[in-house]
Amino acid sequence: MFKKGDKVTVISGDKAGKTGTVASDGSKSGGEIAVKGIDGKVTEAVKGYRGYTADQLRKA
Repeated sequence: MFKKGDKVTVISGDKAGKTGTVASDGSKSGGEIAVKGIDGKVTEAVKGYRGYTADQLRKA
């Protein structure tokens, strides 16, 4: 459904309304889709990208 490079918006959870870019489609991480651009660059460099399930995202 989502592929690397797609622009997505978070529709549920603590970051609802934020838009980011799919970094990983979830095929290697058990379905968790990694989204970059949700947190600041420093936070993402230290903690990594946030993971969401497909039902928590929609294409932007």
